[in-house]
Amino acid sequence: MDTEILNELTEELENMGQDTRSAEVWYALGGELYNAGHIAEAETAFRQAINLNPGDSQAWCDLGATLFVQNKFDESESAFKGALEHDEDDSHVWYNLGCVYNVTDRLDDAAIAFRRATELGPENVNAWVNLGVVLSTAGDAEGAENVLRRSIEMCPEHFVGWLNLIALLYREGRSKEAGDLHQKALEVIPNFDDFADNIKEYVENIDDTN
Repeated sequence: MDTEILNELTEELENMGQDTRSAEVWYALGGELYNAGHIAEAETAFRQAINLNPGDSQAWCDLGATLFVQNKFDESESAFKGALEHDEDDSHVWYNLGCVYNVTDRLDDAAIAFRRATELGPENVNAWVNLGVVLSTAGDAEGAENVLRRSIEMCPEHFVGWLNLIALLYREGRSKEAGDLHQKALEVIPNFDDFADNIKEYVENIDDTN
């Protein structure tokens, strides 16, 4: 923990008449700082909240998020696992842990985490989409297609689900189906072509690997 930042935040809270011995006060401050873009300060506040109340799974989760956006992936993983020690059935935590595994190229672990997130929170469309992306990257085209189609059925306005399924179909050499799917996406999301450059980049990357 950054002692200098901790001292500055403690002084700030005291000046506002806040109880610096309260985990809730530090947790609330962490959220405010995070939302304001003061990530290092938010990290310190969440760490102090955990020091005062180690069993707060949400504080562990939010600490993990602050570490993740700072690319401190090992520490972020530890924080999310800390959250799971106190609440192993939190879909949001499993989703975030999957994101850590994904960016560190641990695809098998990412798939397990995202799948667990979908089991605990079937309505978590981001978990479904990311599971599909991971399965696709790992070479499980059939599994990825099924998951991505489900994500689109759940949330048709979710652009990323459409984009990744279109990319998957192109990669599988199913250009006609990909084109038809693109038209369907336009029916649901009229401004879908605003993201045409993203689609072209996906297709070009696929072509480069063939």
